Amino acid sequence: MRTSALKLPNPATDFPSTRCGGKMNSGLENLPVPETKKPPRALWRRWSISTQLLLAVNVPLALALGLLLALDYRREMRDAIAEKHAGLNEEAMMIYRGLYYLGQRETPEAIQRYIDSVCSHMQESQSPGHRIAVRWRGGLLQAQPGQGSTPDILETMQRAAQSPDYLASLGDETLVVGQFSGRGVHVYVSEYTTSIRRSIRQNILYHLGSLVVLALVAASIVNPVLWRIVTRPMRRLSRGVARVAAGEYGVPVGDFHSRESKELSEAIETMSAALSANELQHRAQMAQAKKIQTHLLPQVIRIDGLDLARVFAPADAVAGDYYDLIRLPDDTWLICVADVTGHGIPAAFGSVILKTVLLSAAEHQFEPGRILQYVNQRLTVLLPDQFASMFLGRWVPASLRFNYASAGHEPGLLISPEGKIRLLKATGPLLGIDDAMSWDTEAVDLLPGERVLLTTDGVAEAGTPDAQLFGRERLAKVVEDCIDLTPQETVQAIHGAILEHQAGERPTDDLTILLMESKRLVI
Repeated sequence: MRTSALKLPNPATDFPSTRCGGKMNSGLENLPVPETKKPPRALWRRWSISTQLLLAVNVPLALALGLLLALDYRREMRDAIAEKHAGLNEEAMMIYRGLYYLGQRETPEAIQRYIDSVCSHMQESQSPGHRIAVRWRGGLLQAQPGQGSTPDILETMQRAAQSPDYLASLGDETLVVGQFSGRGVHVYVSEYTTSIRRSIRQNILYHLGSLVVLALVAASIVNPVLWRIVTRPMRRLSRGVARVAAGEYGVPVGDFHSRESKELSEAIETMSAALSANELQHRAQMAQAKKIQTHLLPQVIRIDGLDLARVFAPADAVAGDYYDLIRLPDDTWLICVADVTGHGIPAAFGSVILKTVLLSAAEHQFEPGRILQYVNQRLTVLLPDQFASMFLGRWVPASLRFNYASAGHEPGLLISPEGKIRLLKATGPLLGIDDAMSWDTEAVDLLPGERVLLTTDGVAEAGTPDAQLFGRERLAKVVEDCIDLTPQETVQAIHGAILEHQAGERPTDDLTILLMESKRLVI
């Protein structure tokens, strides 16, 4: 039967369980977490250098070509209008001469027939909108073969003849007009600009088609050149950088024909060699650090009245997890499992500091709660954002009593021989938060065959590739299934279940498992 030697506050209600390690909290998890802005997504994929070069050359050329074609269109249109105006002026002069001779001996009807005859000889397909208007002897004569005769047409012709460009609008069309006057006779000849514009547009399209063909021919020549000079070397350099980033140091990038590419490849190879040397030095230093940390851990785990087994698996070469077995002067033992925030070198330094302070505390105090208070008051050497959790027990072999205090650590599991589990929860907050904090001590009398399982949060928080945690319930189930195994077989089974759960996923936090089984002392 187990009884509590000390009347202390209920840890389940007074001090909620906290976690430490990769995700540290101690009642701090309720604080608001500031939102972080996600980087904006790229609105367009980045183009290759060859594509950018082609665009940088061809887009300005295309814009310049468009501008030149527009200017060329205006120039040709101006020249064509001037040429057409000259031709219409000449036609007006010829009509004037004919009218002059006819007017001396012919009637107005004969003159009208003359004008109609001249206009009818002009083909609509070649001279669209061809019109003739004559002011003669105070009257108005117009060619009328299917065109109609209105004063508006004469007014439009007169307006065009007086304009600088000899053009005027008539409905949806534009007229170009020539004229000739003499001896009271005014002859106006007009024609639509439709055929002129169509002819010029055909010329522009022909020029544009020729330029497009030339551009395609140039692209078929330039693209392979860019591929050889720019694209292919850049891809080789990119692959070389990727291999260096993957840790393949000292691999030659290759030889290149251009000076710039060759200089860049030599720089990459120099960087690769330097990284290789740094990596070798780093590995040697980490191996030495691992050796030092391993030396600081208990080399032989043997305590009177207990069978002990443990697994210590750092996420990196060194760990922030720490466990220890310290013999006290009165032949009792301190059993410690601790976890400093994070993992790797900073956490490992923190664990070394924690061990040093704990050894000093064990020289002055025996009660776990007071030891934690002593340690907490001297953890000012930790970084400002660095904390630690610790489960500290004192084992009394003669009475099979286990006194413990927990500073925000993962709950310990008290396991009966029948597989029933009781949680040994935290009795106070994390270490390193407030040097005025204190911790209560709980007492448990262990019956022969009862076990105490201590872990760090790297066990419960071991994750799968899709972020499914191992969890405390799964841990309890594995412990129940291993009740008939030895302590060593049990910790190996727990570790194996964790590895199977992770399915090859790289661990993100250190992992420590320590299992104690009570046994009777043989005197």
